Amino acid sequence: MTNAGPIGRPVPRKEDARLLRGRARFVDDVHLDRMLHGVFVRSPHPHAEIGAIDASAALAAGARLVLAADDLPFAGHSFVVRYWHAAIRGGTQPFLARERVRYVGEPVTLVVADDAYRAEDLASLVEVDYRPLESVARIEAAMADGARALHDSWTGNVAARFSYERGDAGRALQRAARRVTHETRFARQIPLPLETRGAVTDFDRSRGTLTVRLSTQAHYNVRENLASLLDLPESAVRVVCEDVGGGFGAKSRCYGEEIVLAEASRVLGRPVKWVEDRRENMLATTHSRGIDVTLELGLSEDGRFEALRATVALDTGAYVFTSGIATGELCGALIPGAYRIPDFSVEVLAVGTNKTPAATYRGAGQPEAALAVETLVDRAARAVGIDAAELRRRNLVRPRDLPYATGTGFGGIGFEFLGGDFPALLDRAIGESGYGETVEVRPDGARIAWGLAGGVDVSGVVNFESARVRIDPSGDVSVHSGMSSQGQGQATAFAQIAAEALGTDIDRVSVAMGDTALLSFGRGAFASRGAIMGGSAVHEAARALRARTLEIAAQLLQDEAGELDIAGGRIVRRSGGDTGLTLDEVARAVAPGGPLFDGGAGLEAETVWRADRPATLAFSVHAARVAVDPETGSVEVVDYAVGHDIGGALNPMIVDGQVAGGAAEGIANALFTEMVFAPDGQPLTLTLADYLAGTAVAVRAPRLIERDTPSPTNPLGIRGVGESAAIAPPAAIWNAVSRAMGWDAAPARIPIAPAALAGRAP
Repeated sequence: MTNAGPIGRPVPRKEDARLLRGRARFVDDVHLDRMLHGVFVRSPHPHAEIGAIDASAALAAGARLVLAADDLPFAGHSFVVRYWHAAIRGGTQPFLARERVRYVGEPVTLVVADDAYRAEDLASLVEVDYRPLESVARIEAAMADGARALHDSWTGNVAARFSYERGDAGRALQRAARRVTHETRFARQIPLPLETRGAVTDFDRSRGTLTVRLSTQAHYNVRENLASLLDLPESAVRVVCEDVGGGFGAKSRCYGEEIVLAEASRVLGRPVKWVEDRRENMLATTHSRGIDVTLELGLSEDGRFEALRATVALDTGAYVFTSGIATGELCGALIPGAYRIPDFSVEVLAVGTNKTPAATYRGAGQPEAALAVETLVDRAARAVGIDAAELRRRNLVRPRDLPYATGTGFGGIGFEFLGGDFPALLDRAIGESGYGETVEVRPDGARIAWGLAGGVDVSGVVNFESARVRIDPSGDVSVHSGMSSQGQGQATAFAQIAAEALGTDIDRVSVAMGDTALLSFGRGAFASRGAIMGGSAVHEAARALRARTLEIAAQLLQDEAGELDIAGGRIVRRSGGDTGLTLDEVARAVAPGGPLFDGGAGLEAETVWRADRPATLAFSVHAARVAVDPETGSVEVVDYAVGHDIGGALNPMIVDGQVAGGAAEGIANALFTEMVFAPDGQPLTLTLADYLAGTAVAVRAPRLIERDTPSPTNPLGIRGVGESAAIAPPAAIWNAVSRAMGWDAAPARIPIAPAALAGRAP
């Protein structure tokens, strides 16, 4: 007898009732006895030397503590980073600025007081002697001869440099019948989570333990850093992230403020809380994007891609974070896209400027790569006189090419396409979306056109994750995961996986995550690894528990385990019929006092699942239809379709929501969002009145066109969806606007500013 199980069904999200009824617990909801509040004094200058720091007035007025760099016992130490790979030339950020500040918003001191309002007032009394220095705010200025060096180790202000090569791109370009050049610029943007960063640190002197509640995607990495930098055993540090109000990559690493706040709690022996306001979040939480690409493509007479040469320049900001360098690295790795290009050369430069440091943001280099290669393909199609869809069809990786090694990689991982039919997905997206390449002109003068773009998503990286699944003596199932969540629906998906494996009702499965006390090891939620890595770990643990449950049941029934199955929370015979034995009875049999108790932990299984293939690649095709007003430059997205090979949906409702949310964010990236800086590095967009985020009114919900080709990289056969839908929208929308406006050779710049369109109709 086989249990149908809940996998593949649109099961309502288990977490929604609590979230929608206001019962979530975010960092600002945490209130502890004797809790104090911290405020960081931040640099108002993009570049300056620091002279004296005088905190006497703040202390005299009631500040409990003021910490500067010289007060930190770990000031000369470095962050622990156990994942992300990059060739970095120094220039990592200090926990608090020492001697020099290099961007507006860099933390200089921490002021602790009895409440947040008083701390804010007292912080204004801290006097810092700043001596302004020349600053650079653009990649070109930073690399110019004579530019002021941000760090001694950054020759020419280049923080890191690496390359990808296959064959001889230079020679192949010389032989090519046609050559097309192109430029793209993806503006600096910010993740902008609804919940800003925040932490409550609580050091218990009597026990020598530290508990930190914070908004993060990587709680185990934060624990590693707290333990290492504060010289504590990891067993004495607990990090909890119960509910996280969005991360989008900004919270996928440990920040210096979290370490400094923990030190303040240790010094004072009292809990200390800090929560960013929105301006602080826009200033000091890492930015992303900010990538310029120049490309040259060589084609045969019939439009076959023969060679590609590209340079990727990442604005890494004032300091390097490994996740920021990884954004440039991943962008470079995906410049060839999903196309067969026998010879290519891609060079990546991470360039320092006097801006907030760059790190990851939804897609992390992948939207920037898609913008580059997919707008290049449209440009090439117009140059050689071939439909853009047909040019893609001729050059996409085909099923007979699989497995297809891209010749690039990330973090020492070589990328491979292992499954799927990319041309078939392209044709389905074209057919179901209604895509065409003619331009319509409405009576009001608006020009309407379609744009097409493909996107490659690298998901499921950092290839270890943990899970424990337990059946307790009541028959209820508990799942503990090393993952965290920012709203993606992991609690529901993991419950579905466990319920299916154990033949029980999903309502009897509870899921806990986001707490380092649950399991000794974990990684967290980033890089679309929730379902692939977290789900696979739950799957493996639940399958192991299922096997053990049937073995114990066989002993109780004097039967063979292979003759038994589980359905509806009961042990049944495969040949048909109920045995009369239930899951709770099996669990009680191995509990202390039970007839089969062997001194173990009861009916549970734990695993650290390792992916043999450390990355799962997915492909999508986006079709955007836009209406452009040539007089005002306004762009309206009138239709949008996403063709995506998801490998299989654990929960179709969650998948639809993730795709809709990702596409909406990508559309907003294409049309609205940009962090603007003055030439000297002063940020100019520090409120939501200036930084234009996408809204439900302004962004159209997409249509989803699915294909399900199981992925061989994981036992569930799935691909990531959390970021994939955000990758191709800027390229698809740019291609649509470019077609509508008749631009054959214009550089692709995101976001698409109305001023760049107004008055430029053909």
